Amino acid sequence: MQPLLLSKSRLNTYCQCPEKFRLTYVEKIIPDKTPIPLIEGSALHHIVENCLVYGKKVPDLAAEVSREFWQNHHWQKTAYPDEFAFQKAQENILQEATDFVEKIGELKTHEMETYFEHPLVHPVSGEVDESIVLRGYADIIDTDPNGMTRVIDIKTTARTPNTEQANRAMELTVYAYLVACTFGFHIELPVSLLYLVRAKQAKVVWLHSERRMPDFLKLHESIVSISHAIRQGLFWKNQGMHCTWCVHQDICFAGCMAA
Repeated sequence: MQPLLLSKSRLNTYCQCPEKFRLTYVEKIIPDKTPIPLIEGSALHHIVENCLVYGKKVPDLAAEVSREFWQNHHWQKTAYPDEFAFQKAQENILQEATDFVEKIGELKTHEMETYFEHPLVHPVSGEVDESIVLRGYADIIDTDPNGMTRVIDIKTTARTPNTEQANRAMELTVYAYLVACTFGFHIELPVSLLYLVRAKQAKVVWLHSERRMPDFLKLHESIVSISHAIRQGLFWKNQGMHCTWCVHQDICFAGCMAA
C-alpha cells in the first residue's frame, strides 16, 4: 500500500470540505484560471517572506523577487480582465509588500520554506505508522524575543483575524509536530501567525501561541481519523460560506444556486 501523503493544506481542506479534497487531491482538477485573491496573496506572501529572510543580503530584493514570481504567470491564465490590470496588480502588490516588510521590522530569521517530512509517529509510545507520511514547508524559522526557535506561518487576509486563531490553527500544530519528530515531543515549541491585513488601513497582526504534548496527541488522533476516512472514500459536500470562494464551485454545484 502506498503511503498516504498529508500536509497542513490537505488536512485543512478535508476538514473544511471533504468534496473539495476529492476534487483537488484525488481527481486533481486544476481551475482554468487562477483566482485574483489567490495569485495576489501568493505574490505578497512570496515577496515578504524573501525580504524578511534575505532582505539585508540582497539589494532591491523585493523588486527582483516580484519579477521572478510574476514571470511564472501569464495574465490569460488568471482572472484579470486584461494585461493592463495584470501589470497594475504587480505594481500594487510590490508596494504593499514593501510597506508590510517595513511594518514588520527586523526579525532574527534563519530559514524560509523549510521542508519537513516524517512518517506519523505516536508522541507517547513512539510507534511509527509508515502508511501515513506528514510533510510540509514552514514559512519562516526564526528566534523569538525569548531566544526560542519559533515557526512562523504567514497569512494574507482582508480583515482582522480572531485573536484565538493561533491557538486553534492546525497548520501551526502540524509544523510544531514535524519539528518535534526530530527533536522530541517533550519540547514546548513557540509558534506564531503573521497576518498581512490588506484592508483600507493595512496593518500587521501577530498572533502567538505554543504547542506541547496534548496538542501533538490531538493532532495524531485527528490525522488517523482523517486518513481512515480518505482511504474509505468518505467525501461529501460541506456547504457553507467557504463555497463562495472555492475554485471548484462551478463544478460542485453545476449551475445550481451556491450555498
